[in-house]
Parts: sequence; structure tokens; C-alpha cells
Amino acid sequence: MAIGGTRLDTPSAVGDEGRPRGASLTVVAVVVVAILAAAGYLVGRPLAFTTFGLFVGLTSAGMALLSRDRLQPKVLGHLLFLPAAVVLAALVGASGLVALASPAVATLVAGALVAMFGVAAGWNDAFDRPTVTTTLVQSGLSYLFFLVWLIVLAFVAGLGLLGWELAGSLARGAGPVAAFFGLFELLGVAAPCLYVAVRALPTVELAPAHRRSTARARYGRLKSALLRVTLVAWGAVILGLVGLAAGVGQALLSPVGGPITLLAQVTAIPLLAVAALALLAAVLAWAVRRTTAGFESLSTRTVGAAVAAVCYSLALFVVAPALLRLGYVGATAILVVPVLPLLVYVGLVAVLLGFYTGVLPGRAATSAVVAAGLVAMGLGGALYGFPSLFVFAAVAGGLVVWDVGTFGLGVTAELGHLPETRRLELYHGVVAVGVGLVGIAGLTVLDLARRSVGSAVGSPTTMGIAVLGVVLVAIGLRG
Repeated sequence: MAIGGTRLDTPSAVGDEGRPRGASLTVVAVVVVAILAAAGYLVGRPLAFTTFGLFVGLTSAGMALLSRDRLQPKVLGHLLFLPAAVVLAALVGASGLVALASPAVATLVAGALVAMFGVAAGWNDAFDRPTVTTTLVQSGLSYLFFLVWLIVLAFVAGLGLLGWELAGSLARGAGPVAAFFGLFELLGVAAPCLYVAVRALPTVELAPAHRRSTARARYGRLKSALLRVTLVAWGAVILGLVGLAAGVGQALLSPVGGPITLLAQVTAIPLLAVAALALLAAVLAWAVRRTTAGFESLSTRTVGAAVAAVCYSLALFVVAPALLRLGYVGATAILVVPVLPLLVYVGLVAVLLGFYTGVLPGRAATSAVVAAGLVAMGLGGALYGFPSLFVFAAVAGGLVVWDVGTFGLGVTAELGHLPETRRLELYHGVVAVGVGLVGIAGLTVLDLARRSVGSAVGSPTTMGIAVLGVVLVAIGLRG
């Protein structure tokens, strides 16, 4: 979570109901960090609940950048959001499994992630209904392109391996029947690949102006010849299959078996190389032409999603060899990683439903999320067996961040971001924190009195639930 630097939102001077003012958010961040550090200290690992803060910040920054209009910020937003969100989705999924054995740990982890996300999203003004909708649509589009790209690459890789095995078997020497079918199949693949390359390469445009008509006619004849070769090659394959079905194929191929086998040995590898190079030239020609001509016919959203999908695919292919060395675990990870974004999108849909149904307040969503995260940590600490002081501090911290955050939003809505209101915000923040500390002290004294008389009423769990009820009442009154 950042507490300074370049703003990722674009505020106006006056009347902007975006993120709260900086001083208020700083107070909120300090309270959250204190609660996270206290929870980590109690479990024996001070950084246990802040380890994934980087991924939370990257997720929030990606959501903010996806709302930009230019291509570069959108691509960066894709690359920041989805990988970090996938890591967090894996962590949440693991917490769900842990909840079966230890609900307290799962509640603590979920509360910490929610609180950190609320603070980061508050700084970036990246948690309202339009931003979440934009993130869902654009990231979902990049994920769809990613799946299509994986399918295409898998198909091309499978076709390439099949062609390599076929060419290798022909080059080593095959029987007359296999040589006949393999030769004409390779020819039937190489000819259309050359046709595609001839159509894609700007050979006519690069010719001198006085020779373009001649070049156009020559390349027209070349394309017609390649089409005829393709038809003849696949027609020969079909006739061969018919001959085999009729039982006369072997007899017809026996007299010319030697020449066909020799021809297949000589031309198999060159035909495969011609097909591969022709496709590569066509793809490069299309990419260069598209890059130089621009993307006026495509929206920035579509181009950004496509570029991000290519980056996701390349990253997966770079990481895949290292994961495969881990054996079954790595292979499982390769299969699971492309599916984890679905958990992210399910979460975004749930957030949108929260906005539409009013569960999440439109203006104060970040403050509500931070408060909910701290309250969840308080309840998780009560279930885990933390001291009552932590339970009271976490729940009171939720009240404090709700009050301070909504106050900062009110100042923003009335004055904007230009006027200096730091003293006013700090004064309100100090008062809110002071009231919270007084409340914590009072509840702690009450708990000590309860323990001194040996009362069974007022255990950390019941006290936490009671304070949660007070929080809900206070939120309802303030809202």
C-alpha cells in the first residue's frame, strides 16, 4: 500500500467524491498496519499478515490503470491486476481449505487481505462500481483472448510435432503407401501456406510503380497455381484412400513404389520447412503491417486486452519448463493457473452485486471494506485465542477507520483535493483514535473485572460478537 507518490486517480479541484484526503487515509493506513503487526506478533511471525501486501497493492493499482484511456496504462493495468489477483485468489482458495481445519486462521487471513485491499484501493480511488465494472469487462476480455491464444498455440504446436514426425519417418524411408500419402499431405499443406504468405507479403506494393501491373498479374498466376497444387494434392490423397478401400491401392502403387519413396525422402524436410517459413513470414508481415498502419479500426480496450493476453501466454510458456521439473505438483500448477482467474471474476461479480444491492456503499466502499476486514480480524483473533485486548483493538480500529475514512470523504466532496485541510483531518483522526483507545481501555477493564470474579460471561468470542453488534448499529446510525 502506497502512502504517497504519483496519483493513479484523476481528481478535480472541487467537489470530487473520489478517495478521502491524504491525511485521513494516512491515519487509516497506520491503524491497519498496527493491527496487522499486532496479529503477526501474536502468532510469532511479525510479517505474517503483511507478506501479500505487495500483491494487494498491485491489484489495486491495476484496477486504477484499467480505467485510463491510453493504451500503455491499460496494458500495464492488465499486467499488474490479473497476475497479482490470481496470487491472491490462490491464497483465498487455500484459506478456504484451511477453514475446514482452522476457521480462525482463515478469518484472520481473509480479514487482513480485505483490510489491506481497502487501504490500497482508497489511495488509488479504485473501488467504486464503474471501476469494478471496467476491470471485470476488460480483464475478462484479456482472459478470453488468453484462452484463444493458448488453443491456437496448442493446435500449432501439435500440428508442428505431427508434421515433424511425418517428415522424419518419410526421410528415413517408408513403404510405398506411407510415402505416397505423406508426400501428398505435406504438399497439400505447403502449397496453401505459400498461398497465405504470397497474399500477406506486400510484394506488389514494393515493386516499382511502372512494373506493378506486371507484378500483380505474375503473383495472380502464382496464387492460382498454388491453389491448383493444393487441390491436386488433396485430390490424390482422397483417390488413394478410395483405392485402399477398394483393395486396389497397393497394386497400383507397387510399380512406382521406388520412385515415390525416393521422392518422399528427398522432399519431406524441405516441404515442411517451406510450410513453416511461409506461415512465419505471413504472421510477421501481418504484424508489421498492423503495427505501422495503427489500430484505428480497433478500440484501445481490445488492443490492450490482446497485448496482455500475449504477455500472459509468453509468461506461462517461460515458466512451464521450470514447473514441469517439479513433477506432478508443477504439472498440476500449469493446469490450475489458467483456471484461477475465474475465481477473480467471481469475486468481481460478487462485489458488483454488493454495489447494486446497496450492501457496499457507493461513496464509502473503501472505508467499509477496511472496517469489515478489521472486524473480521477481531473475530478471527477471538476464535484463535488471542488476548481480549487484541479483539477489542481490532473491532475498535474498524470503528475508527470507518469514522476517519468517511470524514475524509466528506472533506473531499466539499472542498476537493487542492485546499490544505491536513490540520482539520489530523485533529479529527487524533480524536477518533483517542476515543477508540478509551473504548479499548474500558472494555479491557471490564474484561479484567469479569475474570477477577470468574464469570463465564464475556469470553473473547462473545465480547467480539457483542462489539460487532455495536459496530453494525454505529454504521447504521452514521449512514
